[in-house]
Amino acid sequence: MTTRVLLKPYSVNGTGIRLLDYLRVSADSYEATRWFTLFFIPLIPIGTWLIRPGTAEGVGTSMQYNFQILGKRPLRWNRVGRLWLINIIAALPVTLCGIFETPGENTNMWLTLFIFSTIWAIAALVYGQRGGSEPYHAPAAQPMPSGGAGPRRAA
Repeated sequence: MTTRVLLKPYSVNGTGIRLLDYLRVSADSYEATRWFTLFFIPLIPIGTWLIRPGTAEGVGTSMQYNFQILGKRPLRWNRVGRLWLINIIAALPVTLCGIFETPGENTNMWLTLFIFSTIWAIAALVYGQRGGSEPYHAPAAQPMPSGGAGPRRAA
């Protein structure tokens, strides 16, 4: 069965289409929700796929995940709501800091609250998106080329 893909998962620095919120269905298949994200913040759910994860290649934020699409599934709104709730929890301290603190009164306190609020937001987003790379495995290592001449020795 072939599935037509309108918006393929692709993101640059966390902005674009990403697969998030993996749910194990069987030993080798997962449900994953496609999200439109802005700087790693999931904003709009696009749809849910049943996938068979393959390999993950790359380093850091430039990872490329290979998978096989087995079919489409309906969105699970309770899982979508869970990620939106994590977004609200992440944004709440930064928002409250911006509302209740006035820059200029006590600059050190405002800066400290803003830094801790930003750290809180990043931690909440990381917690909400954890486990996304667990289903994938690293590709098999390429064997070293053999043959040819050995290292040269000084004459």
